[in-house]
This record gives sequence, C-alpha cells and structure tokens, in this order.
Amino acid sequence: MSTPPLPLLRLLLAFACWLALAWALPARAEVLTLREAVATPAGGASRPVQLPHEWADGFPEFEGIVEYRLPFDTPGGSELLAVYVPRACSTLEVSVNGHLVGSGSGMEAPYARNCYYPSLFALPLALLRPQGNELRIRVAGHPYGEASSRQRASGLGAVQVGPMAELQPDYEQQYFWNITAAQIICVCVLGLGLALFGLWLARRHDRYMLYFALFTVGWAALTARLFARVALASHWATEALVCFVFFPVVSFAMLFLMRLLDRPVRGMHRALVLQCVVFALVLAGSAHGRLLPVSSLLYAIGALEFLACVVAFFVLSWRTHRSEFWLVGAVLLHSVLMLVLELLQQYHVLPLTRIHPAHFAMPLVFGVIAARLIQLFVRALGQAETLNLQLEQRVVAKTQEIERNWQQIAELRTAQATQEERRRIASDLHDDLGAQLLTIVQASQRGGEPERIAGLGRQALEEMRLSVRGMTGHVTPAEEALADWRAETVTRLSEGGLRPEWLADDPPPGLILPARTHVQLTRILREAVSNAIRHSGGSRCAVRIRFPHEEIQIEVEDDGRGMPAAGRPQRGHGLPNIERRIRNLGGTHRFAAVAGGGTQLLVRVPLAPIQPVPQEVA
Repeated sequence: MSTPPLPLLRLLLAFACWLALAWALPARAEVLTLREAVATPAGGASRPVQLPHEWADGFPEFEGIVEYRLPFDTPGGSELLAVYVPRACSTLEVSVNGHLVGSGSGMEAPYARNCYYPSLFALPLALLRPQGNELRIRVAGHPYGEASSRQRASGLGAVQVGPMAELQPDYEQQYFWNITAAQIICVCVLGLGLALFGLWLARRHDRYMLYFALFTVGWAALTARLFARVALASHWATEALVCFVFFPVVSFAMLFLMRLLDRPVRGMHRALVLQCVVFALVLAGSAHGRLLPVSSLLYAIGALEFLACVVAFFVLSWRTHRSEFWLVGAVLLHSVLMLVLELLQQYHVLPLTRIHPAHFAMPLVFGVIAARLIQLFVRALGQAETLNLQLEQRVVAKTQEIERNWQQIAELRTAQATQEERRRIASDLHDDLGAQLLTIVQASQRGGEPERIAGLGRQALEEMRLSVRGMTGHVTPAEEALADWRAETVTRLSEGGLRPEWLADDPPPGLILPARTHVQLTRILREAVSNAIRHSGGSRCAVRIRFPHEEIQIEVEDDGRGMPAAGRPQRGHGLPNIERRIRNLGGTHRFAAVAGGGTQLLVRVPLAPIQPVPQEVA
C-alpha cells in the first residue's frame, strides 16, 4: 500500500498553523481598539452597537449611510496617530472632532465595493484633545439581505487608534493578503487554467484536463471579487451574479473528479446543467431582501453535493486508482476544510476573519493537482510516443510485406501474360502458318504448279513475319499500316477476280499501332478479304477504314450471294479466327446483309489514347 506524501502533509500542517495565528491578531497596549459605538442610520434613531457590527443587528433592511460615533482619549506620546479600519462595507468616510480626515470613495450611489479593502487615515495631533475625542465613521451600504454572502454584507469592523508606525504594518499586511495577493493569485490561477486548456487541446480525449482548466478559470473569476470595486447598475444583480458563478465552478470540480478516475456518471452533465439553470431561476425570482438566505441555502446544497462527490472519489480511488488516493485525497480534504470554514462563517457559527483563507488556500490545491495532471500528461505523451514508434515499425514491416506480395503478384501476372502470349503465338502459328505450310506440302505432293506453290510460300513467309513482329513488340505508325493494308488488299482482290474499292480516312496525327494490334488487324482484314474472294461469288469488294474517337472501324462489303436464310454467314475456318482475334483486342463485330445482295462485316476495335508530343521551347 502506498503512503501519503509527507512533504504535502507538512505543508498543510504549516498552513493550518498560519490560519490559527491569522484568525485574530492580538491587540497591543499602545493601540486602542474601539468596540463600542453609537450607530445612527440616516433618518433613523440612534442605538448603541458593538464592533464589529453587521447591519443585520438593528437595521437589516436599511440602504444608505449609517453614522458610527466612537469616543476615545488620545493615546500618550508625540508620535503621529492614525485610525485603522480593517473592514467597512461598502465604503466609508472618517471624521475626528468634526474634521474630515479621509474617505474610501464617493458616498453617493452606486457605492464602490470596498468590503475587502482596509483603510488607514492619519490623525493630526492638532485636531485631537487629550480626552473626549469623537470619531465619526459614515458607512454607505445596502440592505443586509441583498448580499450574496456574509462577507459581502454591509457593516463595520473593529476600529483601532494608535501610532501610525504601529498600525501601518497591520494595514499593509492585510492589504497585501486581501488585495495584492488576491490579484497575484487570480492572474496565476487564470494562467494555469489557460495552460491546462492548451494541454487539453493537445489530447482532447483527456476530458478531466478540460474540466480542471474550467474549474481554475472559474475560481480565478471568483477570486476577482476580492479586489474588483466596480459594481453593476443594480447592487442586487451584482450579488446574484457573484452567487451564481459559484455553482458552475463547483460543477466543473465534480466532473473533474469523476473523469480523473475514468468513472463518468451517466447523466451527470445534464443534471449539473439543469441544476445551474434551476439555481439561476431561483436567484432571479428571489426578493431583493431575501438574497442572502437564499444564497446561503444554495451554497449549502452545492457544498453537500461536492462533499458527496469527494466521498465517492475516496471510495472509487481506493478500489481502482490507489495512486490518486493519497495525493488528490489530501488536497480534497484541505478543500473540504476550507469550504466548511466558509459555511461556518456564513451561518454565524464563526466570526469573520480579516482574510479569506479559502481564497489563499485553494491555489495550493490547484498547484498540487496541476502538477499531478502534468505528470499524467507527460506519462501519456511518453506512452503515445512509444506506441507511435511501435506502430511505425509495424507499418514498415507491413509495407515490406505488401511490397513482397505485390512483387509476387507482378511476377505471377508476368508469367500469366507470358503464358497467354505463348498460347496466342502458338495458336497463330498453328492456325495460319501451319495451315499454309500444310497446303504447300499437299500441293507439292500432288504435283501442283510451281507458281501456285511459290505464292503459297510467300503467304507463309508473310505470316511468319507478322508473327515475329508481334513477338518483338515493334510499333507501326498508322499511316504505314494503312499503306501496307491498301497494297496487299488491292493486289489480292485484283488477283482473285474482284474489283477492289479502297476508302480510308486519314488517321489522327501521331497515331501509333502497337505490334499486337497491328498484327491482329492485319490478319482480320486478310481473312475477311479471303472470305470475300472464296465464298462471296461477287464481282466487287469494298474496304472502308475510319477513325472515330479512340477507335478504328474496318468495314468489308461484297456484292455476292449474300447472307444465308438463317441470317448468319456460313462458318468456315476463317470466321472463328476473326471472332477470336477481335475478342482478344477487346473489340466487336457485326455481319449484315446488303440491300441488293452481298454481305457486310463491320469491325470496331478500341485504340489507346494518343499521348501529346511535348514541344521544345525556343
């Protein structure tokens, strides 16, 4: 089991001792502490009061100026004397023996909020008498019930009269802790909240960082009320706003605790938002003179909710997050102690202190928790870097594996393509060259004419050249291919007894026919012309070649006996070869009957897009 951090406990113990010493400073013999006064509200009757005095004792609903008269005798000695007022809410004006010696600010409404500012005014010896002096302090304030807390309610603290050299340190000390320290703490806490908000932006799934940042920023706004003198046009609206801000701040603290343990309560966000809305409506609907009891009740509800959340944090952290139990638990107990002290003062169980311990103890809580959160952030960042490194290594390994697989697939595809090309070449050699060589052999055995055998040999040689061209991958410009096709087609038709008709469009500029396309188109055209010579029985054969968009069209038409009755040309050896070659090129073909007799074959084969030739820059 982990043990609580001893330095933190020592720091908390030292702070508790400081609070005990600062709770009430002992009076010195040379300083007079005036506690008896006669208070007279404007337009009202006078009554004796004891200082410190709150307006709830005597005239709780009064708004305006109350005059306090305090008799005193001049202390002995020739030192410069002063009057020290630790607290006067909202502002004050001091006179001695009928002579004004100082004021906090203007005494006309709206009054400045000087409740946390101490006041120190010099008392010239020329204005004092050895005995029977009268000190008049006029305090401007608002009805007691309009305050959002007892610390902001109208009243006057105990007044001290003595040497300036003795009272000046007390005044400076209280001013430092109530005003200067509050300003420093406000700026530091605000900066801490913004820094934590920036860390949350770097890791947005750490929601506890966001809630703690909002908690610190909200607390900085609450701390600003210690030194902010400006009030809204309505005193009641100012106090209601100060009271309302407390509840979103506490809500952020509770959400932070649950998120820190990764135990978000279902519906907690909506419940807290709804509660803040309800509290705002309750404050808005409360009577002006009933704001203090209403706010005290709401403060108690918020404190009980926070206490319940703290208890839940202790239980859950002890079970699942033992590392957070001691550190965060210690500062939470510290926070609960400060909250209890505030509530005891609010309900008049304890007297008001010269300083507000909660506002100066909470920065310790913020600092400890922020240090822990930064530690968690750095640890998470290190883990993320480790995971990223492991992920990069896995990505590299997977990339290499994929590259090997692609290489194997490429080799397999190459082997398949090679095998397919071999089968195609073998088929061409068997179907075309083999058939022609067989014809030559048969003609030689039967004693055929030498000229016919020589012609058959030339055709076989031409077929072999085409096969070699297909294997070598030699490309051919479209113009050269058209010229070769025209010469061969016209010659063969003329020798076969048919009148040739050749019509070819100019090919697109730069059109190149790949070796395979050139060879297959040559054989398709050659087979179509052979069919017309052997089987059409006509006297004319027309060949038309066009180049529509990224396509070549070859049309062979004769005026022979035409299509059979079934609407399909008779199938010999050539037609299957034509269909197979067109299919291998990804093209289509169509046979149709010609009006007046004859057959038409239309072949469409797609061509690769023409790549533009870059021009040289002069």
